[in-house]
Amino acid sequence: MYQPGEYVVYAENGLCLVEQVGVPDFAAGNTQTRYYFLRASDDGSRIYVPTDTHMPLRAPLTAQEAEELLQRLGDLPVRLPERRDRKTVLAHYQELLRPHTAESLAQTVKSIRYQHRGSPGRMSGAEETLLKRSERHLCGELAGALSISAEDARVRMEAALVHGAE
Repeated sequence: MYQPGEYVVYAENGLCLVEQVGVPDFAAGNTQTRYYFLRASDDGSRIYVPTDTHMPLRAPLTAQEAEELLQRLGDLPVRLPERRDRKTVLAHYQELLRPHTAESLAQTVKSIRYQHRGSPGRMSGAEETLLKRSERHLCGELAGALSISAEDARVRMEAALVHGAE
């Protein structure tokens, strides 16, 4: 069980601070179910998650793991969808993200960018949304692990991607 003051990575919300663990007001009739009260790092929204959730909730990267991921980023394989129809593309990238790890975020960012290198105007709105969200969550997690700003984490990620392309 995570404790108040700890950071976690929660599914589609990225890096979050555990503010407290308890029973929220809206669950007054059900005092058996305890919740994590999370605060999303990127937009400050509050999220209530049952402590026994089946949604992906994990500890964030350590500083060492973040540095290792940045070093390996250039070597991560690009995984492209087999077909270019919207449904197949979205299913492919959602499957890439399914492990809900920092590495799956990095591989998704790298794959979408690779697919649209030289022709970013051909990126669908859904791909652009997935790319931006994946970059935001990855940079947020790297920033938290390395105690740097999200912008500095983005610069480090970009450098790792460029270095890997050489």
